[in-house]
Amino acid sequence: MTRLLLLAALALPACKKSGGPDGPVSAELPGGMRLLEAVEGKPGDIVIPYRKLELPNGLTVILHPDDSDPLVHVDVTYHVGSAREEVGRSGFAHFFEHMMFQGSEHVADEEHFKIITEAGGTLNGTTNTDRTNYFETVPSNQLEKMLWLEADRMGFLLDAVTQEKFEVQRETVKNERGQRVDNAPYGRSWERLGEAMFPAGHPYSWTTIGYIEDLNRADLDDLKRFFLRWYGPNNAVLTIGGRFDEDEVLGWVSKYFGPIPRGPEVEPAAPQRVTLDADRYISFEDRVALPMLNMQWPTVHARHPDEAPLDVLMAILGTGKTSLLYKNLVKEGLAVQARAGHGCRELHCEFSLVAFANPEKIGSLAEVEAVMRKSLEEFESRGVLDDDLQRVKQGIVADMVFGLESVSSKVSSLAAYETFTGDANYIARDIQRYQDVTKEDVQRVYDTYIKGRHAVVLSVVPNGKPDLVAHADTFERPVRDIPEKGEAGELAMRRPTDTFDRGVRPEAGPNPTLTVPTTWRKELANGITVLGAANDETPTTAIRIRIAAGQKHEPLAKLGLATLTAAMLDEATAKSSNEELANRLEKLGSSIDIESGDSATEITIRSLTSELDATLAIAAERLLQPAFAEEDFARVKDQVLQAIESARTEPSTTASEVSRKLLFGEDNAFAHADLGTPETVQAITLDDVKAFYATGFVAGATTMVAVSDLAADDLIGRFAAFGSLKAGDAPDTEILAFPDLAAGTLYLIDKPGAAQSQIRIGKRAMPRDFTGEFYKANLMNYALGGAFNSRININLREDKGYTYGARAFFGGDQDVGYYVASAGVRTDATKESVVEFFKEIQGFYDDGITAEELAFTKSSIGQRDALKYETPSR
Repeated sequence: MTRLLLLAALALPACKKSGGPDGPVSAELPGGMRLLEAVEGKPGDIVIPYRKLELPNGLTVILHPDDSDPLVHVDVTYHVGSAREEVGRSGFAHFFEHMMFQGSEHVADEEHFKIITEAGGTLNGTTNTDRTNYFETVPSNQLEKMLWLEADRMGFLLDAVTQEKFEVQRETVKNERGQRVDNAPYGRSWERLGEAMFPAGHPYSWTTIGYIEDLNRADLDDLKRFFLRWYGPNNAVLTIGGRFDEDEVLGWVSKYFGPIPRGPEVEPAAPQRVTLDADRYISFEDRVALPMLNMQWPTVHARHPDEAPLDVLMAILGTGKTSLLYKNLVKEGLAVQARAGHGCRELHCEFSLVAFANPEKIGSLAEVEAVMRKSLEEFESRGVLDDDLQRVKQGIVADMVFGLESVSSKVSSLAAYETFTGDANYIARDIQRYQDVTKEDVQRVYDTYIKGRHAVVLSVVPNGKPDLVAHADTFERPVRDIPEKGEAGELAMRRPTDTFDRGVRPEAGPNPTLTVPTTWRKELANGITVLGAANDETPTTAIRIRIAAGQKHEPLAKLGLATLTAAMLDEATAKSSNEELANRLEKLGSSIDIESGDSATEITIRSLTSELDATLAIAAERLLQPAFAEEDFARVKDQVLQAIESARTEPSTTASEVSRKLLFGEDNAFAHADLGTPETVQAITLDDVKAFYATGFVAGATTMVAVSDLAADDLIGRFAAFGSLKAGDAPDTEILAFPDLAAGTLYLIDKPGAAQSQIRIGKRAMPRDFTGEFYKANLMNYALGGAFNSRININLREDKGYTYGARAFFGGDQDVGYYVASAGVRTDATKESVVEFFKEIQGFYDDGITAEELAFTKSSIGQRDALKYETPSR
């Protein structure tokens, strides 16, 4: 009850000062800007302070000052996604996500990435059904340059879009679809679900990436018209957060964005409710190991009053180990994974139940469907518990607080709220609508949208096993009716009129001063070293416990032992069931993740500081008092075996695993997949897990790192329980001799039906260190294969269109190292891609780095430290 009262207090409204639509509060604003509102925070609020303004051309500008770190985050969100496309012209919004990085009138080809990376920044863009956004995080002295870049592609893109760029990016998008859809297990699921859920012509009946035939049909003028229709400043929100002078920034915004002409008016898209007249069963065969069932019901739309109670219903049915699907499917061994979802978008939401079935335990997906439907019936009789509401409500608030840790997250929230609601200060209302959900609300939405309602039921089964589908198909994939392309007329080009030379790139300001967090070192009673740093920007704590017990320490005959041991630490303890621990943890809004790797097992803890003691008690119970129950072990072992089979269907996974074995030899455990092999996992017993835990999980193998708003002495006192981890030295690691490598040898692996070829080119290299040769080698490689605009990626992706992305890097740990160049490429360009890889690597070896590349490397790596210390997790 205390926590629920706290949540209500945190959701107090912010203090808002509005300028209104008729004029600015201040006459000092440049370029005819109007101040629409100013929002300030009060103690106890969850609020993101900001000022919202509007330019005469309709561009909405949101400023969020944050002086905590010497960086800025810039986001331009356009209220256009695939839902604004026309039938037969799918994929245009996503295509423009690519084209917007290809240079504009005053920014040369491939220069956008180079400018930002050289400035020490990061950047990207994303597209979904309802919006497209472009964003970058850079040191604060680079802000004017970022605004110049974003304005140039908003106002001066089309004259720089050539037929050649268009064709290269068309191939890049096809490669992305091949990598993420056609060559990915279950990758076609969303396309098939959308076709079955929505009537023909509904804007959600196609996926954001679109159909290949539509991309092939499109021409350059089609793309230009789409841009001119939707990418005007009056359909965009520019959001800036971080360390800056507000008056100076408003001057820059007016200068660079103010002259861009307004685009066509954009009316809000109205939600389109969908109903089904019968259950629609659909299916397809795929290169998968685990049969999948996905049941989807149409519900409401984003921010509808019933969205929040439907989300609570989702949590009860299928979120985490407290859910009914976990209890009835995963716990019983019928599924390897099971979950519920409520995907909400601007026009429509879908409620889903999803399970990846264990093929050893089911005869067909019809059995899984039956259990899902019985779980719905169980909910009817079980009802909604107090814990259900508390878990969901605390989780919502915790996520909001964690989101305040980074400027980028705050900026993204402001931009999304403004774009979809017109109220950048929607965060308090967002929390409150979940706070207001009652048990009766959850039962009502179940009765309204799920009980007795029809669903789309998708079965995805392994190739050659159609008998595993839940039901014979009752819905045929619609034949697409593509309208004839009519006369389009002249392009209605819009040209800004400037009073300055946009071709002059703004200079960066003085380099910002980076304040490195204060760090400390202490020891627990058993000698465990704890490294800590202070971060008082948010009331949160992040902890990582590293235990040097990983795959390197496994016997070759027991590969997968570290993975199984880590998984067993995430099961029941001697004091509590797994479900009880999960319930306690979720009500705190905390997370505890346990994973194993080559060298170590790591426990990552994230908590609101107010809930830290209770969170640490759960973490200590998991680490120090595992039950190692036979029932849990049998289920976890079966899940690992199915995960191994599933991983074998991934071409990229297969390529990486074979490459590691060739480099380091079959006799070294770390050369194999962390999951192990079916034979070795079958050979592992519960006694093996207990022995591995007893010898490896000791104080001498353990270190801790903590970042918190608490003082060192306060924090270290809360770690007392971990001081009882038993004494002992870290286990030894034996590295056996590596095989001889025949340089220039090609190894071919046949993956019939694969939509792409996966390439791995590698050699052994020096072990990892942080200041020596390993560090220097990565500096050397930055221009060759490390940066986006490296020689390798520019050649294979931007110049040739062979791949969605190509890279090269040095990796490894304290014992071994390697160099790998990799890409997923078009099958018909496999040979050519290998040739280009070797050409770039050999050319770099022969001629070395250019003066321009060296300057770029120094500038990029030298400035990016400003971004390193922003959040506890970094």
